[in-house]
Amino acid sequence: MATKVPFDNDYSAGAATIAPSLGEKTKAKDIAQYGVATIDKSASVYQAIALMIKKSVSGLPVTDETGLVGIISEKDVLELLCNPKFIAGRVGDYMSTSVYAFDENDELSDICRCLIENNFRRVPVLHEGKLAAIITRADLIKVNKDKFKPRGAKNKSSADSKSVVAKDVMKCGLLTVSESTTVYEAMEILATKNVTGLPVVDEFMKLVGMVSEKDILKLLYNDNAKPGMVKDYMTSKVTGFDRNTPLTEICQCLIDNNFRRVPILDKGKLVGIISRTDIMAYIMLNRSRFFSQKS
Repeated sequence: MATKVPFDNDYSAGAATIAPSLGEKTKAKDIAQYGVATIDKSASVYQAIALMIKKSVSGLPVTDETGLVGIISEKDVLELLCNPKFIAGRVGDYMSTSVYAFDENDELSDICRCLIENNFRRVPVLHEGKLAAIITRADLIKVNKDKFKPRGAKNKSSADSKSVVAKDVMKCGLLTVSESTTVYEAMEILATKNVTGLPVVDEFMKLVGMVSEKDILKLLYNDNAKPGMVKDYMTSKVTGFDRNTPLTEICQCLIDNNFRRVPILDKGKLVGIISRTDIMAYIMLNRSRFFSQKS
């Protein structure tokens, strides 16, 4: 059964560092995404895969006539797709029934702490015990990012701001930042571009690190956090692959680890990104070719 995170558990708002930017009593319902995509537990697992690819989401709440009963994630289905003996069944056969969910009146600081301390990036929000919405890491970044805006900065989108260090014209449509990009600019991209992390590159497109939603989330409700640059918060130890690496090897890496995407390199230079969703879509269209590589 789905389990609601109690208000007074480890994610409660008692720590001194908690300082929500919208006020001490900001609630989940203030930022939740209503009209959430869900999947019935009796649906084919292939329907869940198709919906994840279409919506570009990392997981789907699973429901039945009683309400929320589980979650099925990209990682769950990628492991299934990579098994040549996999025979499609129902979502209920593969979903996780251990689910963190929050009431719409729970505080954002509780949700933020939960998403920092766990590997999932979204949580269901309940209204009177029924699934009503979703809150993601990106939602929390979006609602908090203005407190990290440099003084004098104008309200511009990341696409319009000349100071944003991001590459929109690469052959993969790749978004990147530099070490000197401000945390606020990185937040703007993460909150609006539907990506969970940004490669950090130097002027020659050499990969020097990654800055993720989770890295940024740790700043949001910390009174001591200061506006800074990406280099202050990025992870410099990054798993990347050469562009000639077999897809099966990359697939196994994304099954075995909690990150959703990996950078692809050509002689050390960043040329693209491959995500779990990309591999799922490829296998769905090229199953026989994929498994011929594994044999």
